[in-house]
Amino acid sequence: MMSFLRKTKQYFVNDFFTFLKMCYYNSVYKSWIELFGKHDKRSLKYDISLCLIFKNEAPFLKEWIDYHKTIGIDHFYLYNNNSNDNYEEVLTPFVNEGLVTLIDFPYNHAQFRAYKDCYFRFRNESKWISFLDADEFICPRYASNINDWIKSYDKYPAVTIQWLMFCTGGVLEHDYNKNVIEQYFSSWDHFHSHGKCIINTRYDIANFDTWHVHHHTYMYYSIFGIKCVVPAVNQWFRICTVDKIWGGGKDKLKKSSIQINHYFTKAWSSWSEKMHRTDVLFEKNPKSEYSYFYKYEEKCISQNSQIKRFLIRMKINQGLIQ
Repeated sequence: MMSFLRKTKQYFVNDFFTFLKMCYYNSVYKSWIELFGKHDKRSLKYDISLCLIFKNEAPFLKEWIDYHKTIGIDHFYLYNNNSNDNYEEVLTPFVNEGLVTLIDFPYNHAQFRAYKDCYFRFRNESKWISFLDADEFICPRYASNINDWIKSYDKYPAVTIQWLMFCTGGVLEHDYNKNVIEQYFSSWDHFHSHGKCIINTRYDIANFDTWHVHHHTYMYYSIFGIKCVVPAVNQWFRICTVDKIWGGGKDKLKKSSIQINHYFTKAWSSWSEKMHRTDVLFEKNPKSEYSYFYKYEEKCISQNSQIKRFLIRMKINQGLIQ
């Protein structure tokens, strides 16, 4: 009996009330935004920028910047969190080029604090800002660049893009002479409930102190002069609460126009290093448990190579091929 009551309570709290919330958001808020929302006419220094807080990610930073520059990202705000590798050697050419703003941020478990610092310091430089990690790659599936894709969403305070998870594919050793995006194609066959947002800097972020700001940013939006809290819209123009996906039908992955390739593990050698590393967010590193690894690795039952369509262009831009 108690088990039944717990399940009933869980249904009403997690499912039914969430469903009602999303109905409300997509009737009242979405209608207001579509009818009265304004297109972004601002002329700022950058259109779309990325913010990254990193710790000992030097081997992967160049590719991450080169790739996102290839798809149209204009600028990068990089927060160094007590790295002791050769990150300065990697980033100095980008800093000198004016592509990267490098900030030293020597605080423990300060990921959200870095996001807040970035947003308040740099929101007037860039129309859109996204808080991304070094193992996450935005991948438009049809548009040739992110700028073309995002134009349809500029009335909204934030747009969320779902993760597609990539794991080892049985690879034991990472090849540092190759790009990440040309080594790993073993993926889930569906989207993760988490994703990341691209934030319209015309609007204020509602809360920097919860993990929502990392995955599904809630924003302030004024309706009849009243400041309301509105979750991000997704690629199917559905306003969803965190960890919920509306739109796209049953096979959302096939019907999507964009994804974030989350190279969650890379090779086993890369993952095992993470197991013993301190974390920029959590005091206790969740990656230290084998069960955490298996939970993601064993769902990789498919292959996805959408991102390869940008590989040659990236290598041409890098000067590796002519």
